[in-house]
Amino acid sequence: MDLNQNRTMKKKTLSTLISLIGTLGALPALADTELATVHVEASQDADPATSYRRASSTSATKLAVPLKDVPQTVNVVPAAVLKDQNASSLQDALGNVPGVSFSVGDGQRDQVSIRGFSAINDQYVDGVRDDALYFRDLSNIERVEVLKGPSSVLYGRGSSGGLINRITKKPLAEPVREIAVTLGQDDKQRMSIDVGANSDDDFARFRLTGALEDSGNFRQQYFLERQAVAPSVQLKLSPDTTLLLQADYLKDKRLADQGVPAFQGKPVDVPIDTYYGSANGRDQAYVESEVTSFTGTLDHRFASGLKLHNVFRTYDYSLDRNYTTINNVNETARTVTIDRAKRLRDENGYYNQLELSHDVSLGETEHTVLYGLEVGQQHKTEQLWSRKKVATYDLFDPQLVVLPEIAAGTAPSNDNATDIDIAALYLQDLVTLTPQWKMLAGLRFDHLRQTRDDKTSANLDLSRTDNTFSPRLGVVYQPTSVVSLYASASQSFQPIADSFTFKQNSDQLKPEETINYEVGSKIDLFDNLALTTSLFEMTRANIQTADPSDSNKALSVGEQRVRGVELSMAGAITPLWDVIAGYAYLDGEITHSTEKTKAGTPFQGNQPALTPRHSASLFVKRKLPGGFNVNAGLRYEGERYASADNLVKLPGYTRFDLGTGYSGKSLEVNFTLKNVFDKKYYIAAHSGANDYNLPGAPRTAEVTARWKF
Repeated sequence: MDLNQNRTMKKKTLSTLISLIGTLGALPALADTELATVHVEASQDADPATSYRRASSTSATKLAVPLKDVPQTVNVVPAAVLKDQNASSLQDALGNVPGVSFSVGDGQRDQVSIRGFSAINDQYVDGVRDDALYFRDLSNIERVEVLKGPSSVLYGRGSSGGLINRITKKPLAEPVREIAVTLGQDDKQRMSIDVGANSDDDFARFRLTGALEDSGNFRQQYFLERQAVAPSVQLKLSPDTTLLLQADYLKDKRLADQGVPAFQGKPVDVPIDTYYGSANGRDQAYVESEVTSFTGTLDHRFASGLKLHNVFRTYDYSLDRNYTTINNVNETARTVTIDRAKRLRDENGYYNQLELSHDVSLGETEHTVLYGLEVGQQHKTEQLWSRKKVATYDLFDPQLVVLPEIAAGTAPSNDNATDIDIAALYLQDLVTLTPQWKMLAGLRFDHLRQTRDDKTSANLDLSRTDNTFSPRLGVVYQPTSVVSLYASASQSFQPIADSFTFKQNSDQLKPEETINYEVGSKIDLFDNLALTTSLFEMTRANIQTADPSDSNKALSVGEQRVRGVELSMAGAITPLWDVIAGYAYLDGEITHSTEKTKAGTPFQGNQPALTPRHSASLFVKRKLPGGFNVNAGLRYEGERYASADNLVKLPGYTRFDLGTGYSGKSLEVNFTLKNVFDKKYYIAAHSGANDYNLPGAPRTAEVTARWKF
């Protein structure tokens, strides 16, 4: 983006923000309306610093309502679990969530599949879209919430299998003051801070979080250099009005590592540290991301009980990715040939969500109503250069060389700019029909325009506008105060907007559409232990596949269906035993496709990528006298395919972890020993290709010490 474009966008952003906040002036008539008083019974969360259970969440409804009133599965990984497990990455956190499998993400980003569907773009922070392709840090994250199933009714495009919502740390009435240091095998070194202060009159609350990391791991040449900082301030403008201002900066540079290729239908059998790239990976095979964001949140409660919530978020993202890809694996010669590439991406954009909510009685029913308006704009650019067949290595014993450079002046094969503009209206009503029956209904309308300016000689410019409705309807039956039974149906859509891969006719293709049907239960087993079960069927239609008669075009003929069962448990079994656990059974199938694999076999009838039939996780902690504890965990994944062609299979595995900890007044220590039995396994694959399979870490010891002052 040139300077004039940047100024123009900033002016449009400021104008939009001012006009939206200015709508406050049009609200007095509504604010002065006399509304009925409604008493809502909400579950109380236990101490968030120590509890493994959250009784309420905002991810599913954009309102703080009890999870037992939500006819949808929501998995929460709270702060206490993140701390006890020494979690420092989003992958660490999501290992506790059933139905989630990991993608290698091209070695550049967090990427998962949820319930058998890719969630590459379904990242959110405090309910606002955060779809840039990078690795997130947890130093500013209070907890991670995973909303299962289509959620376009509140969030717009995407979210077939679910979405990931990171809840940030915010200024507190009792500010924390701590410094943490993490040391581990293979040169892991990380330091983080979390400090805050308040004004004497409590008008202003401040908080600052951040992290520095300079680490290696078990992979050859691997390095990670990371800096993160996130200041925030909350201002109490009046007894009924607060303004929260947050900034976030992250710089992340690491080896561009995509694991090992495949041989005879499975990952090649080599030592798990084997790297297929450059002999000078630090300079020739790295990925560097830089992300800056600013968020302003205004909350106001009118005398009538009407609540206003306005969030404005703007961000800027850049990517410098130098990497290698697999050109060919010759199984007869037992060699692998690699290409070299350089990819640059730049993005910036904003989102503004203006929401009004209130409680009202209509006859014998009680309603919690949410009205929403969202507008946003994104500008994304990409350039790609490549050089074919820069090196050929022995598949089983690669002797790496310094790779030849991409010649100066080489024309990029990709050179484009994509603009996305959205405007959406949504309405949601949580209805209490009787003390036992509740209903959640919602509808969203999205106007989404996307344009692509192709700057290559092909000049393949594209433009498409979609106007889409996304409904949701759910019913909850609560025969007792501790049992909730529910049924729901929802629908989502995914246009080409978030993909950098376009075909000549992409502007003629309808958005992919997902429909989900789900029934389940939510039961409070004890005072602070929740059990959730769900049975679901999701079908995604209009999946784009290559046109067999013209590889430059695509057809909307693909269809994928996943049926499954999920169980999850979180909380305290007794005052001395805490647990977070989950199990997922996924029966996935590509029910319709005209495309053939490179082996000539049909995709139709195949199992979706990264979709194991069975997966499970368990983590338990036993509190001991004197502030000590011991804990143990496991993660199990059945065999799964690296991609939808089902030509490469990753074997199933079970990994066991052990740990112990101490919590005192001014000092906390957590020690973990991961993969106790030194199991060789593969934690991630590509999902769209077969030769990028990432081994899991071997037995690894790690310790974190936190000083409170």
